[in-house]
Amino acid sequence: MLSSLRKFSETILAKIFIALIALSFVFWGINDFFRSNYSNSIAEIDGEEISINQFMYEFNKIIRNNNIQSEKIAIKNNIHIIAISNIISEKLLKIHAKKIGISIDETIIAIEIKNSNEFKDKEIFSRIKYEKFLLERNITSKILEDQINKNLKKKIITDSITGYMPSNKKISEKNIRNKINILYEDFLRKKYKIVIKEKQLNDYLKNI
Repeated sequence: MLSSLRKFSETILAKIFIALIALSFVFWGINDFFRSNYSNSIAEIDGEEISINQFMYEFNKIIRNNNIQSEKIAIKNNIHIIAISNIISEKLLKIHAKKIGISIDETIIAIEIKNSNEFKDKEIFSRIKYEKFLLERNITSKILEDQINKNLKKKIITDSITGYMPSNKKISEKNIRNKINILYEDFLRKKYKIVIKEKQLNDYLKNI
């Protein structure tokens, strides 16, 4: 076999093949040639990286959930910005919760589910209503539990920022909740150093 390969390498066809590979490196570079291993970060939060793989997972999830026809249409509608913002929000919650020692026990999540009016039938937890809820939203119990975990952590953090609560009683509960959510995001985004690597992101998006 080795002798056959040596003979092939000396043919004109082999020389043309090698020349074409060399040209591909010249025009597109090594990084593009090995695009499957491309994993540079596109953002950092206090030194913790957000990889392109994480970004693409969130980006594609939004596309699927909103039935967007193509990635190019998504980019045109700034879905990539929403994807990065979602990842940053989630990372900030994890980093801050860990920093101040917030840990949600599985028992607490189970209690939250059993006490939710969404899953009650005549004031008693209904397994049927719970399963129906999951099926209608096409989610697993793990996804729901993770969301409850995040919501509880977020509530603890927002409750610790009670100074932001407006004192005007005429403001509706919905407006208060929206105001708290905005201030909560603002509080965390100012507390941690966030770096968006625009060049790396734009270079990647050009190749989609």
